[in-house]
Amino acid sequence: MPGIPILGPIQSVYFWMKNRKRARIMKSWADENGLQFVPDAKDFKSPGNPHASEDASHIGKHSAKAHGIFSRMMGRSKIQSEFPQFASNRFRGDWQKDKNICWGSCKGYTVVVWDTIFYDLHDDNGNMDWTEGEYTSIMVLCDIPIHRTMVTPNTLMKRLSAFGIEEGRGAFGMSTVNFELDQFNKAYRVKAADERWTFAIIDQAMMEWLIEQKKHTIEMAPGGVTVSTWFTLDSQQIDEQLGFITGLLDRIPEDLKRPVVSQGSS
Repeated sequence: MPGIPILGPIQSVYFWMKNRKRARIMKSWADENGLQFVPDAKDFKSPGNPHASEDASHIGKHSAKAHGIFSRMMGRSKIQSEFPQFASNRFRGDWQKDKNICWGSCKGYTVVVWDTIFYDLHDDNGNMDWTEGEYTSIMVLCDIPIHRTMVTPNTLMKRLSAFGIEEGRGAFGMSTVNFELDQFNKAYRVKAADERWTFAIIDQAMMEWLIEQKKHTIEMAPGGVTVSTWFTLDSQQIDEQLGFITGLLDRIPEDLKRPVVSQGSS
């Protein structure tokens, strides 16, 4: 069996310099927004996840062979593993490592912003190889009772950004939702696990607001909302997408923001 490729001296220096520069950018952004920053996941203190039992990928419903395909060969994103209700890019690459983690309170919500470095150890023909990529994720946590919904701009390039979610089985058990406003249906593709709830939050005012925004792919799930890209974001892009998520959450109708109280509860 061929051995796992080892980084050469030139590659090692290149990755070290690249990640060092990126860390300075992310730390500066964290400082400007009053957030904590750590360069590696080992020092990250998770804000906690009461929905950790809700696995968006439904791995438990698949065969042992599928488990092997979905599992990481060498390592997985610690943050994405701690928040399994989000499927964004969860199974991308053979090896994932979280870097440049910023977290804390921002815009009235608990926010986690981080980069994930991923490595593919095989090329398209199955031969041993080593390629590296990096992408930024933004996660906004809240107490709003959210049902699994994915909102994707209905353009080819933007829909490709949703591939990482669907590839991670994030669209499992979800159906496409069409709205009465044709302009919105042309602008966005919406998939949902609970169509009634999705129709309630994406009302006329929300549709008009979404049409006016720069389009982003968002994944809504119990506990919050994520934007997970296929590339790293600069400070301005992070501000833009963070503002997009919090703006969407702020516009959810007030009666839907309250936790559901079961009958008979005091």
